[in-house]
Amino acid sequence: MKRIDRAVAAVLAVNAWAGIVLVLVPGRASVVGHVWLVLVLAIALGAALGALHRAVPRRVSAFDTAFAPARRTRARPASLDRIEREVTLATGTAFDVHYRLRPSLRSIASGLLFRRGVDLERAPERAEALVGPTVWELVRPDRPAPEDRTASGMPIETIERAVDDLERLAWS
Repeated sequence: MKRIDRAVAAVLAVNAWAGIVLVLVPGRASVVGHVWLVLVLAIALGAALGALHRAVPRRVSAFDTAFAPARRTRARPASLDRIEREVTLATGTAFDVHYRLRPSLRSIASGLLFRRGVDLERAPERAEALVGPTVWELVRPDRPAPEDRTASGMPIETIERAVDDLERLAWS
């Protein structure tokens, strides 16, 4: 049944009710008339508001938007993208190993060593013992720049070993 049909059926039911009450209690005609008027107007108002609600599109208010929970994003951190790019480039040329990957690994190693009270520059023997030979070869202070910048880079397995050594240092 359509909405307008329900409103008409409700008005007919109110009319039937008013007629029955007038027959049973004829001395209260003014009260029945007032109740009938209120009920019919309420039905008409409900029908008009329903039609208005369907006709006007629902928009989210600025208030609701301000207090809506923030959507979780699955955006990757920029630092992760950067380090992945550095690792990828480091597998290509010696230049990228020395000038891109090495500074990042050196920064990470320095931070991990600092937590243990070891300075990479001032205590190289102790730092070498803590980080291991794979990482040390990359982060040692006296590591020379490559003579041939286009020479092949570092194999991914070696980079993985260096990461494993740094993780071991971080969690030990």
